[in-house]
Amino acid sequence: MREQGFLPVRLPMYDWPEVRAATAELEIALQGALSGVLGIAPEDFRPRRGEADLVAFWTDPHLLLTQTCGYPLTHALADKVRLVGTPHYDAPGCRGPAYCSQLVVRRDSPYSTLKGLRGRRAAFNGPDSQSGMNTFRHAIARLGAGRVFFSDVIESGGHLNSMKAVAAGDAEIAAIDTVSWGLACRELPELAGRLRTIGETAAAPGLPLITSLRFSDGEADLISETVSQVFSSPNTAKSRERLGIVGFSRLSGSDYDGILDMERQAAELGYPSLA
Repeated sequence: MREQGFLPVRLPMYDWPEVRAATAELEIALQGALSGVLGIAPEDFRPRRGEADLVAFWTDPHLLLTQTCGYPLTHALADKVRLVGTPHYDAPGCRGPAYCSQLVVRRDSPYSTLKGLRGRRAAFNGPDSQSGMNTFRHAIARLGAGRVFFSDVIESGGHLNSMKAVAAGDAEIAAIDTVSWGLACRELPELAGRLRTIGETAAAPGLPLITSLRFSDGEADLISETVSQVFSSPNTAKSRERLGIVGFSRLSGSDYDGILDMERQAAELGYPSLA
């Protein structure tokens, strides 16, 4: 396949500055392997640049491979992208391709249960997040909330910002993607040391890898097979270890239906919005 303008492979979801070099190494390995099997030449790629609009980036027809969140996959990206598969991460609460969120409070917080935080302030990363919003909402709904639970909720813009908000006392609790929590414990021990977990949310498939709908079924199979090979290659062992990637599963869209179930259950329990 030869056509100019392919987007370079990007793994933006856990690309913290502390692990940028490892992320870049894995991106290069994936792009090289996929280019080889699909017949894409180096000059067929656009120059690398930031993703100012992630939804536009994810739905670009020239997308080769990137990572998104399960909530956009089941909402804004439904029927607009092709699911490639899901990495496995070595982090507390991760089991194969499934992950959850850690309920995080300050180290010196008097609270030990989510129920005890009724009437307090919470932080969440964004309204289109499975780990920071949807599973958090689901956990509160299961307490029999049925009405406003927190005194206030603040949108932080990212899991790292949510952790900083809790550590600084600007919020009492946040639901933190367990992979992000693992990264913080390894890469930002001073910040993680100011926090502690009081529980986990329900699990769902982790952050999926996606490609463009332009690829045929056969090409999509080849992309998935190639990603699996790269994720098990000794040549990427060092970068994968730094990022906590320990495996890969090829999943179907229906495997992510649990995310929609969480949303529906929260609404049925009288808690349609995180509030």
